[in-house]
Amino acid sequence: MKISQIDLKIIQDSRGKDTLEATMVLGGARATSSVPAGKSKGKHEAVSISPCLAFDVFCQIKEELLNVDFSSVSEFDSFLIKLDDTPDKSKLGENLILALSISFTKLLAKANNLETHQLISKMLGKRPQKFPYLFFNMIGGGLHAKDSVPFQEQILVTKHNLPSEGLDYARTVIQRLKQDISKNFGEIRMGDEGTFSIKSDDPTLGLEVLRRNSQDQNVSFALDVAASTFYTESGYKIGKNILDVSRMLNLYKELVHSFSLLSIEDPFAEDDRNGFVQTCELFKNKIWIIGDDLTVTNKELIKKAVDRKEITGVIIKPNQIGSVSETLQAIELAQKNNIKVIVSHRSGETMDDFIVDLAFGVEADGLKSGAPTQPERLAKYNRLVEIEEKLNVI
Repeated sequence: MKISQIDLKIIQDSRGKDTLEATMVLGGARATSSVPAGKSKGKHEAVSISPCLAFDVFCQIKEELLNVDFSSVSEFDSFLIKLDDTPDKSKLGENLILALSISFTKLLAKANNLETHQLISKMLGKRPQKFPYLFFNMIGGGLHAKDSVPFQEQILVTKHNLPSEGLDYARTVIQRLKQDISKNFGEIRMGDEGTFSIKSDDPTLGLEVLRRNSQDQNVSFALDVAASTFYTESGYKIGKNILDVSRMLNLYKELVHSFSLLSIEDPFAEDDRNGFVQTCELFKNKIWIIGDDLTVTNKELIKKAVDRKEITGVIIKPNQIGSVSETLQAIELAQKNNIKVIVSHRSGETMDDFIVDLAFGVEADGLKSGAPTQPERLAKYNRLVEIEEKLNVI
């Protein structure tokens, strides 16, 4: 497939920060993508360069991309990765490479009269039979919500058969939370991902508020601790307390028992590998122990975490690794090792809904896209409902 036209422009994400939007054209087909950015990042993520620099780099490589006849996503991505020729994508930037990679993937799907998720399924030899659980971050903390609870995400997980049912229920919970927080905490404050923010040092409070507003047999609760963000040389700083690994494990044991958690993401700092091992040993297969900063959508790091028995699940964020094909390689490796896969957005999001087609196409166990209170988050959930409707699932 020889691309007819490629354009790149700078737009703003959900936090008002500059990011990239790429558009590709082939005949009458057009595909557009835009890339997010994270605030809480793993130190091994691919490098994102400034959008202005990325635009200059794009102008230098544009003609090369237009002159090649690409037959697959992997061929297109390999071409860009070879042009970059750095171990961390610091020359072209993961943000530029990914914007182009996603646009090409969408365009290739259209050229073959496929939905994007159908092309992805075909690439991995899958025929999706189920929708992912929806992970709605309802109460934010950590780096994502100023002056709020210690843990980054207190999550409502809807396990309904249909995404539309899960989304409807999440909307109901949002209204309940709004009333509860206004009544009991005096003000409504919002975090980066459209979440509610509650002023407290108590790591149990967010889950307590969430639970009392969402009693339903089709839901569970989950945490993204993002422990790297409050790790110090002395231990884990929660409020005025410094907790060591043992005390953190006791806290998690209490939370799992009290709230019947489905999963805990990044329970320890990315370099505290022993903490991850002990968490997996403590909970066995009772809950999912999810790696994010630890694994950063990198198949080599996922393999190490699997071999060391540090995780039973993994977060997938395409912009951590920087291309569609490498993202699929990471997912394929995880699934071959029976590791749960949760496809995730970033805190600085755009209206692009590619991660939804990715999640459905690979039969991910979960899709995490914040609270449906911001258009950039809601766009993802609406896309999954659109897929539901097109498949005529009843």
